[in-house]
Amino acid sequence: MQRAEDLNRIIISSANVLIIAFVSCCAIAAAVIGAFPLELSIVTIFLFAGIHNLMEFRYFVARMPVRWGRSRTYYSVAIGGVVLLTTSYLVLYFSRDNWLWDGDNAAYFSSIWNSVLIVWVGLLLYLRGKQKRGDWSWAIPAMLFVAAAAWAAPVYWSLALVYLHPLIAMWFLERQIRRTKPEWLRGYHICLATIPIFLFVLWVTLSSQPNLSEETRLFWRIAQHAGSEILPGLSSRLLVATHVFLESIHYFVWILLIPLVDPRAIPWRLRDIPLLENANGIPKIFIGFCVFGLLAVIALWFGFAVDYTTTRDIYFAFAIGHVLAEFPFLIKML
Repeated sequence: MQRAEDLNRIIISSANVLIIAFVSCCAIAAAVIGAFPLELSIVTIFLFAGIHNLMEFRYFVARMPVRWGRSRTYYSVAIGGVVLLTTSYLVLYFSRDNWLWDGDNAAYFSSIWNSVLIVWVGLLLYLRGKQKRGDWSWAIPAMLFVAAAAWAAPVYWSLALVYLHPLIAMWFLERQIRRTKPEWLRGYHICLATIPIFLFVLWVTLSSQPNLSEETRLFWRIAQHAGSEILPGLSSRLLVATHVFLESIHYFVWILLIPLVDPRAIPWRLRDIPLLENANGIPKIFIGFCVFGLLAVIALWFGFAVDYTTTRDIYFAFAIGHVLAEFPFLIKML
């Protein structure tokens, strides 16, 4: 009798539902993306790029305290780094095809930007260690070592960021599950363990397939973004499918899974946001940001409908801001 009850409890546990749903969605996504990588790249970005940015903003703002207290230095360095790095990245990005971006200048300025990014992350780790009254001074030399590697292979470092960025969302979810849904942790780790399996199946299936068409500027940009010029020995079909698969999980995590495990991330639960509800908050500024975010999503959809290629390039340029903003909040959760 007891064994039957235990079996029934296992079958209906929410953690097992998570595993089944996650694996099923990944299997469907891998099959469809493997068959239509270019089409799915276009569709997923059109549908989910703007919305997932808005959901990230909603998640982060709920964790921004009204008073920084002992975290004043940490948040000052974090915000200053995001603004500086985003601005400099946009200057470099939109300065292409002129004297600043000719020849060796491109690699030189890109390496400097990468170095500043890495040192900034190391400084945030060090400051977080001081808050936890631990010795995290190892972060500075570790990041300097990483910066040296980025200088040695700047092109491969930039490509690595493209593929590592989707994994940050999975790390966020892991840290959040530890806090609010610890009973899901083992099941979530099983879900993560299945991702390399799906990637392996994609690689085995697509490695011998011909390259994707690059007959249009859009198709060429999609293949280039996935690393077709950097890794010419690999099928661009394989590279694009891999990138779209990881990005799809990234969108799925931010739009659905994180709000599922953290009630404060549910969009309409505004009372959980200190900057809005606290007496010392900034409700008008916060509401203004929300309205701007919604208008930006609508404008992004409109831009995609009118000129997908140009809008896609502009989106990925400005998206560096949300990528950078992830680091301070993730490190704060350590």
